[in-house]
Amino acid sequence: MNMSKTIRAGIVLAVIAVIAAIAIGPVRLYNARKKADEFAAEKGIKIQYEVSENIGSREALLTELWQIALWEEKTRTEINDVFGQSDKEYKEGRTESKSGYEKEEELLAFAMKEKWRNLRRRLDRDVNESITQCFQNADKTYGLDEQSVQTCYTKNYFHKINEVMRSVEDGAGMEAYNLACYGLLDDWSALPMDIAYGLRPKLIKAGCEAALLSAGKSNEYYTVSSAVSSAENFAARYRLTIDGLESAKKKEKRLEYANRPDVPTVGMSISQARSTKLGAPTRTTTEQGSWSHKKHTYGDMSWDQNGRQIFKAHYFDGEITDVYDTRNSTARSPWTSSRKSFSASNSSFDPDDHDIEAYYEDNRDEYYDYDDAYEGFLDDEGAWDDY
Repeated sequence: MNMSKTIRAGIVLAVIAVIAAIAIGPVRLYNARKKADEFAAEKGIKIQYEVSENIGSREALLTELWQIALWEEKTRTEINDVFGQSDKEYKEGRTESKSGYEKEEELLAFAMKEKWRNLRRRLDRDVNESITQCFQNADKTYGLDEQSVQTCYTKNYFHKINEVMRSVEDGAGMEAYNLACYGLLDDWSALPMDIAYGLRPKLIKAGCEAALLSAGKSNEYYTVSSAVSSAENFAARYRLTIDGLESAKKKEKRLEYANRPDVPTVGMSISQARSTKLGAPTRTTTEQGSWSHKKHTYGDMSWDQNGRQIFKAHYFDGEITDVYDTRNSTARSPWTSSRKSFSASNSSFDPDDHDIEAYYEDNRDEYYDYDDAYEGFLDDEGAWDDY
């Protein structure tokens, strides 16, 4: 009988021990999380932005959005620094779990990282709520769209607002413009420029014109083309006339032409062959046929000048396969008249007998500099008698 009681008592103790063992894991995890909460409280991290109550103008609304961006950056950096984490780690979104039976140091590290991630999530929520509150407190939207602002933040583009506005505060208009001039076709990515131009329009417009002037000194097509494209988008978005834009567009056109291949070559596509310095072909023939169980398209592209064929290319299924350069040939095209041509290259024309400088002065809108005008004059036969 005593033996039976002893066995029962042992079983009870064993059950209690098992229950205690099961419970200790969650308890240890709870204690680690409590320490992480206490750590955050000691550091005084505060996640709450106070939106201005009365927003009565577009400038006030833009300023409030800028202030939200500044506060978000400051708070986010503080949270990261306190917990020794980074934006990259947060964007990757990797999460883990613990049972509570790990080593104490491991549990505490887990709880600290969990706390950091929760604080970052709270920050995201507060920023979104602050943006909504901002538009609710405004008299009207003043042409701004709340959803576009939310998207700007969701796509991690608020940092661009702060970068641009730091340059604005330093009076660096061209730097601010260059930082903000991309993405002007979408409202969410145009927000940094909307804020910068909305608050300092003269500075940003001058920055655009300075950027165009700087790009215009380059002979790189991409540099000039990129500056022109950005300035056109900027001018269109804010309905502006930009000094120097037309001049830059003319240089872009000249550089684009200078960068073209002289003539079509084997291996080019049909569209590339149409875009050489020869220009579009005078004639194009097209034929179709089928063999080897496939349909094929082929033909010839011909270029005429001054009454004769100067170049011919054969294409097959969209690609140039043969070229015939007859620019130095005396043979005339069978499809054109035999009209005699007259040009600077085959006459007694002497540029030194003409006042090309006066020609340049009269046509400054068409030419970038004197050398450009000199080359243009050689091709402008109708102007030779006038100068």
